[in-house]
Amino acid sequence: MLKKMSEYKYHSGIRLRIYPSHQQKRIIKKNAETARFIYNEMIACSKEIAAFGKLSIYIQGITERIQVLRERIKSVTSLKAHFLWMDDVDLDANMIANAKKNYAHAWKCYRCSETKNPPAFHRRTYALSYQTNPHYNRQRVSEATLTNGSAGFRDTSHVYVPKLGRIRCKGSRKILVHIFSMHSVRIGTMTVSRDACGGYFLSMQLASDEPFVTSLPKTGSAIGIDLNLKNFYMDSNGRCVNHPVYIQRTKRRVTRAQRILSRKARGCRRQHIPLRRGVRYQAQRRLVARLKQKIKRQRQDFLHVQAMDLIKNHETIVAEQLDISRLIQLRRCTKAIYEAGWRTFLDFLEYKAKRYRRIFVKVNPAYTTQRCSACGYILPTGQRLQLSDRQWQCPSCHVIHDRDRNAACNILQRGLATLSK
Repeated sequence: MLKKMSEYKYHSGIRLRIYPSHQQKRIIKKNAETARFIYNEMIACSKEIAAFGKLSIYIQGITERIQVLRERIKSVTSLKAHFLWMDDVDLDANMIANAKKNYAHAWKCYRCSETKNPPAFHRRTYALSYQTNPHYNRQRVSEATLTNGSAGFRDTSHVYVPKLGRIRCKGSRKILVHIFSMHSVRIGTMTVSRDACGGYFLSMQLASDEPFVTSLPKTGSAIGIDLNLKNFYMDSNGRCVNHPVYIQRTKRRVTRAQRILSRKARGCRRQHIPLRRGVRYQAQRRLVARLKQKIKRQRQDFLHVQAMDLIKNHETIVAEQLDISRLIQLRRCTKAIYEAGWRTFLDFLEYKAKRYRRIFVKVNPAYTTQRCSACGYILPTGQRLQLSDRQWQCPSCHVIHDRDRNAACNILQRGLATLSK
């Protein structure tokens, strides 16, 4: 019997580069813009309902209008009846359902305080994306695989997507061979996207009862890490990992390329040429987008490598629970905090620990810098360390501490105490 995605034991994902034809690119653009329109239309309906709710008088016309708006949000049929162009044969029905699902999920995250601001409109950009799903015939298919659904792989070099048809794809050969060798793998949500550089990608959610990776040998070691701005992090063993230098070189290239882009934009305005039709402007814009994408990939590769190094060598990793929204209030450090990628690094550690069955703990970072890891003495208010203080001596036990290593040791002690409860 076919199982749902949530009923499988292991979950993973894969991202492929796809090479659609001109006709397929046109359909991708149409579906992506329709998904954005549906999401924005529902946001507009909810804003209008909220505005009507502030009125303190009863008006029959307003009551009827609110009922129409609520029906439009709930029912796809009502939405299609209002916008007749949505009956286009190139539009994927699963795309419409996923746009509604994303709208509901955005409000759920806001109500659960996962996001601070209510859902807002999606603006039009050079990047496009929409979501679809494969379907499995329960009468013909007893077990879901990568190839027997309405969407999925046809072989290791081609995928089939609803409304798009067969598309040539390219991905990690090692990963593709591994998932094809597994007994049963079900495909969940599929995301078709185009980045600002013009490259097309397909992301798939995968689920299986077999593990997607082999388990790592047990090491029995535990380590605490302190994230800071002077270097990327320092662990409780005294190992220091610095920020990558090569990202700064790419940033300088982006700065020069953006100056040229600004000059080309001014030239288009002087000649009264729309930016989307300016050939030289668009060529330079794609160059800037490629350089920014390179910075993103360099940073992600660095974070993946560092997270995997910790997961391989240590069985228990303890980190601090950072509140980025409070840290960025330090105006001098806002840019450095954003560029460090701490939140992404902690997310990588969390999902990799689950994947390789390691222990990852987040602890409250309060007083981890101001506390002596040897005797537990906490500096009083008048003697607190400043950002420029890199070393200090404990007034109680007279041990000289490195600021970051001492914080990492305190984080480790607090994490082990949490696990022992």
